[in-house]
Amino acid sequence: MRPGRVRHQAGVTLVEMMVALTIGLFVALALGSIFVNAKSAFLAQDALANLHDNERLGISILTTEVQLAGYYPDPSMRMPTDALPVDDNPQSPVQFAAGQGISGATGVDGASDALGIRFVSASGDGLMNCQGSVNSGGANLLVTNVFTINASNQLQCAVNGNAPVALVNNVSGMTVLYGTDSSASGNIDKYLSASAVTAAGLWGQVKSVQVRLTFASQFNATQVGAAATGSATWVQNIGVMGAL
Repeated sequence: MRPGRVRHQAGVTLVEMMVALTIGLFVALALGSIFVNAKSAFLAQDALANLHDNERLGISILTTEVQLAGYYPDPSMRMPTDALPVDDNPQSPVQFAAGQGISGATGVDGASDALGIRFVSASGDGLMNCQGSVNSGGANLLVTNVFTINASNQLQCAVNGNAPVALVNNVSGMTVLYGTDSSASGNIDKYLSASAVTAAGLWGQVKSVQVRLTFASQFNATQVGAAATGSATWVQNIGVMGAL
């Protein structure tokens, strides 16, 4: 009887091992790429959602307040100059003449503009100042809102000369133009900066406000909480209801 042949199990060759390692490396790279792309898509969607939220909030607040400029509860009982007296406080970014419901200041050397709005609120009428408070007292209340951009890139507002409160984050700039009726035709014929309106003496003929807000965004960020690397601009024309 012939003895059986002993079979020896062959090991993995070096070439086979290198091929397996190469395939594994490609699989790992593919999975890593999928993860990075998914993370980038999430960051982009999150940044876009935050940007839209900031845009809506900023424009909504400004629209509400601008439309109230110059309002007082009973026009038949008081003259505008009585309801809205002179406010020339040098500590404020903006000043008002008697009867003036809207004012502004042009930023210097590329700085953001300032926007001032005044109106009179009656007790319990529900009209809110820029910080969301209403007149709950028993008498009419003169409200002065002053909007500016602070060093932290926030749209902020001060009420009646008090400390400003931040309203909207990631606002890197604000430019304001004023639609004026310089010919007394009843129609807006030009948009001017605050300094130009002052020079022409046209604050009493302002019928519209064009607000341009520049928002910082994280569209190009690679991690949550990273510094903003992009920007977007929203331009809104807002009618001054009492002047239309």
